[in-house]
Amino acid sequence: MDVFFRSLCDTFEMVQQVRISAENRLRAVKQKTDEDDSIYRKTIFNYLKEVNAFEDKIVKTAEKILKQDIVYNEFLSKINGIGSRVSLRLLSLGLDINRELSDWNAYFGLVPFYYACKCEKGHKILLPRDPRVNPATCTARVKEGVDVEIIEDTEDDEEIHVVNKASFVRCGAPIVSVEQIPPRRKAGYIIFWNPDAKKTYYIVTDYWVKNKEKSFYGLILKKEKEKLMSMPDAVEKGYVKIVSGKTVSSSRCTKAARRKAFKIFLAHLYQASRELNGMPYRMPYAFEYLKHDDFIDWKEAVEIDQKLKAPKKKRVSRVSEKHDD
Repeated sequence: MDVFFRSLCDTFEMVQQVRISAENRLRAVKQKTDEDDSIYRKTIFNYLKEVNAFEDKIVKTAEKILKQDIVYNEFLSKINGIGSRVSLRLLSLGLDINRELSDWNAYFGLVPFYYACKCEKGHKILLPRDPRVNPATCTARVKEGVDVEIIEDTEDDEEIHVVNKASFVRCGAPIVSVEQIPPRRKAGYIIFWNPDAKKTYYIVTDYWVKNKEKSFYGLILKKEKEKLMSMPDAVEKGYVKIVSGKTVSSSRCTKAARRKAFKIFLAHLYQASRELNGMPYRMPYAFEYLKHDDFIDWKEAVEIDQKLKAPKKKRVSRVSEKHDD
């Protein structure tokens, strides 16, 4: 199923980029043309409508496949702000439920510190854990050799082409230097997280930032921001700033709240994925080792989100309006 989700998501993103690019160009064309060019402009807009129709078709196909996924039916589809498109992005990442939750956090880049490391061969890499505590070797991919791939053309051509493709392996050399750094990218270093996962993380949390009162995770984000802003040293740590004599939250504060909310969401997704597939679930680190006692089950989160869901407005037909008059 992951293969179908991945292929659909790739196709959807490709078409979406084409549509956005075309809309931006058409907006510029519209500003530079006059009424005499309206015929040509309409022709171009008709092409854009076809792109929009194809994009909608991909989404409908994705919805049909998503309905066959138990995690989507029982969890993702019931969370406010996570529709079929966002669910497609999440499930296309191929998150392995046989791994630990900490591995999922690292996959999204959601760890408190990064470790800038160098191996004895000179490769620069970022790691999610300290290799001095958790033994690790260099993860850089190096060229091993050349694989020969033979491609046969159609029967009409009766030609055979030989394509040389480079094969890569993991370096595996010992780490010789380690530096703990804040959780951000460092120039010249190979990242450990998945860029598509990082992008999905921002797409998911964007709804919670803009709609804090409409989602369980939005409320968590709001609570975390208030907690960080009320710290005695919030100004020194960069969580708040003074603008025109008023105290407002900084981008650092919002980013920290985003990480907190998404890590709880990811813990729920991990728990739901394992439970719904008949597998045991391990509590997050803060609750298993630090003995925090305020963990909310994923089923409770779904119930809270359903209560926060805005009721659909009833549409009043024009006929009934005239009748009332």
